[in-house]
Amino acid sequence: MTPSVLTFLVMVLIIAASFAVIATQTRGGTGSTDTQSTSPSTSITSTSVQHGLELRADLNATEIPFGEGVQVSLSEFNTLQVVNNVSSSRAWPVQVSLGPCENTYAQPFGVAVYLGHVVEQNLSQGQRVSIFPIVACPLFLRLITGYEFQPLSDLAVVLPSSGAAATPLVGNVTVRMDYSSQVRPLSPGGYTIVAADEWGALVFLYVAVV
Repeated sequence: MTPSVLTFLVMVLIIAASFAVIATQTRGGTGSTDTQSTSPSTSITSTSVQHGLELRADLNATEIPFGEGVQVSLSEFNTLQVVNNVSSSRAWPVQVSLGPCENTYAQPFGVAVYLGHVVEQNLSQGQRVSIFPIVACPLFLRLITGYEFQPLSDLAVVLPSSGAAATPLVGNVTVRMDYSSQVRPLSPGGYTIVAADEWGALVFLYVAVV
């Protein structure tokens, strides 16, 4: 093989290797772009701990279009590694609910909605928004003396029990309408969603209607 042929073959190999490197870099760049283009989650979660219990409140969005609703998910979680038998205290820091009829829910938590940006220091001066319609509610009042939480769980037996099994202490509320003066969707602007439980825990979440 002559030197000229060897030189030609070496040049061909160098050019081929260069194209292979460029192709690899191009594929790597495309993969990186795909990863970065993944939409971030709009879910916001806040917690407050009292008596070994963690009140968890989660919004599925922090900004909603006018006429649509935001979903609030709530749960009461036992942070202890042992059974946690907690007596009812009814020390509500603010009046909250999971629906229009307070007496029909066994969960020890609920939500309230306020206009604007409200924090614990100015909560008592906040302007509440009525998010539930006025309906005829049952007159009975269920007797609840406490909750027996399973370790590291939101499962609890509502006391007194008659051999009842533990059930999840969870709830969901969709906030969409304003029943304060007339029935209408929430007006554009900022709102504070306050979650509370009967042991005094408070969680503040914020949402904007656009």
